[in-house]
Amino acid sequence: MSALSDSERFSNRLPSAFSLPAVFAVALIAISPALANETSWHSLQSGSPFGPTPIHDHGIHGEGQVIAILDTGLDYDNCYFAEPDGSRPPVNTGTPQGGLADANVDPSRRKVIAYDFDYSCDQYPGATGCDDPSNPKAWDNQGHGTHAAAAAAGDKGTPIVHDAYDAIAPGAKLVIQDAGYIGGDNCSQRPGIGCPVNLTPLLTQAYRQGARIHSNSWGDRQGVSAFLPPPTANYSASAREVDAFVWTHPDMLIVFNTGNTSTTDIPPASTLSAPGCAKNVLQTGGTRTQTASDDTISVFTLLGPSRDGRIKPDLVGPAMVTAGDSDLDVRTGHCDISPQPGTSWSAPTIAGAAALVRQYFTDGYYPSGMETPSDGFVPSAALLKATLIAAARPVPYRGVAAGATSALPVPSNEQGWGFPVLGDVLWFPGENRRIHVADVADASGLAGGESASIRVSVSAGTPFKAVLVWTDPPGVVRTTADTTPELVNDLDLRVTTSSGAGLWGNESLHPGQPDRLNNVEVVSIAAPASGIFTISVTASHLGLGPRQGYALVLTGDIAPAPRTRAVRH
Repeated sequence: MSALSDSERFSNRLPSAFSLPAVFAVALIAISPALANETSWHSLQSGSPFGPTPIHDHGIHGEGQVIAILDTGLDYDNCYFAEPDGSRPPVNTGTPQGGLADANVDPSRRKVIAYDFDYSCDQYPGATGCDDPSNPKAWDNQGHGTHAAAAAAGDKGTPIVHDAYDAIAPGAKLVIQDAGYIGGDNCSQRPGIGCPVNLTPLLTQAYRQGARIHSNSWGDRQGVSAFLPPPTANYSASAREVDAFVWTHPDMLIVFNTGNTSTTDIPPASTLSAPGCAKNVLQTGGTRTQTASDDTISVFTLLGPSRDGRIKPDLVGPAMVTAGDSDLDVRTGHCDISPQPGTSWSAPTIAGAAALVRQYFTDGYYPSGMETPSDGFVPSAALLKATLIAAARPVPYRGVAAGATSALPVPSNEQGWGFPVLGDVLWFPGENRRIHVADVADASGLAGGESASIRVSVSAGTPFKAVLVWTDPPGVVRTTADTTPELVNDLDLRVTTSSGAGLWGNESLHPGQPDRLNNVEVVSIAAPASGIFTISVTASHLGLGPRQGYALVLTGDIAPAPRTRAVRH
């Protein structure tokens, strides 16, 4: 399920216009594929392809955030990344004995603060296709990585000011991890990632360089030849490795795509790739095809669940993106763009959206809705994931060969919880829908059998949603035939409404019972009655550690209940 399929590589010519339905609506609106990235920065903020941009309008463009892109590299002289003086980014390579280097970082640069050649000839002397930074054609010799970076944080022209095909997070900066490309290996097709995949040094490198969002558009074939079907949706060694890293670095959000099918038929269940199916990863499928917009799940996006039955993907995002592209040479000073389909672009686009969410918290917009530096805090990866899921709207249609059909109700293994609309969750003064969050570290978390509760006053007329996410300890590596549940520490979300009705997280999947598989639990009430709601989080079982932290996000027309306080019992 490689993200480097031929269907994702196009020339830099834009095809003729075609019609796309308006996002989450039935009425058709003519939208050129040339507008695909232009559509994203509207739809991810307001849910409409031509709607307002409320997050950008409040001064949030990704400033102060660093996204790492682990891929085939970057054509840094493309105008969406280039410095005003045309200088090359700070370079890190490595040595056979010393491993990857990470010290050469320049945070003052406008876009790329570090460029890591992770398949350099310094570290792999004599290796086939190793990268030499002095070679102007070695800085992304394939093009995939450049398009991924452009989907996350590309910014042409005047910094921050929106220009055509700028990304959702034009203010974010980038760490580029160039894992090379030689094709034909039995893992990720990027030799710097290793085969077997060896992610911990790469994740550590990006973390040390300041990245707290890490975007990946590739899957692990787990040693299986490209001529044979790869394992899918299992808890692979690479999935466990990602979970272990987030467990020890709880403020690092790691994003993966699902991978793509090359047919026009709906793929079978459990076809999405590892390690994106890991517990602590935010995995994204795709919306859009050449005949549909963000109200339609892409015909090519792969499906969950994971082999142990967990809901995957978590979200879907734009998978037809026009953005900056590579001409495979860093001496030309070009502005190439191209439209390309594939979930390879949904992952970095959602990573860019995550940068806006992270800035909302780090810059102190919560809880007042106005930038207040003294209110700023470093959010956990669990809180970013929970906030994006709280922002998700169900995508109503699913692309099929004949056009489109109704999508399954969320949560589903087609789209997880849906398409994130940031304006639905990030609150600013004057809006009815508010947000309440709790970001609880493990040291302050729940012991086995312990609960924490909060009471809120809910007003009718606005949907209510509660989202619980926790970073779970790593599980046990499994094959595709092994369906043993991977959940180690089991928390339960329960919402008691003003009528006394109790709702468990993800209850549509197991009516009347708590969830025993997922470390993401959601209660969503489309039309709540007014009154006092009680939201409880309970540690029903801890398999590792004395306490388990969590992130809880509440959205709706909510206010503190009289004498409300967190209660632990």
